[in-house]
Amino acid sequence: MRKKVVTVGSSAGITISPAELRALGLSVGDPVEVSVRGGVLEVSKVSPFAGLSLDELLALVDERTGR
Repeated sequence: MRKKVVTVGSSAGITISPAELRALGLSVGDPVEVSVRGGVLEVSKVSPFAGLSLDELLALVDERTGR
């Protein structure tokens, strides 16, 4: 599908339809990793747990399981 690069403030962007977001497992506001490899733009969903320490992860488990 062809898209057009548009101006977003002082930056540029490409719109993603709701169907495309669903197919990628993304929602508005989700963090993503963007990279360019061989002239191809890659967008990957970032885990909400990326960068958390083991202690922080264990605290989340305790919180969600009521421990």
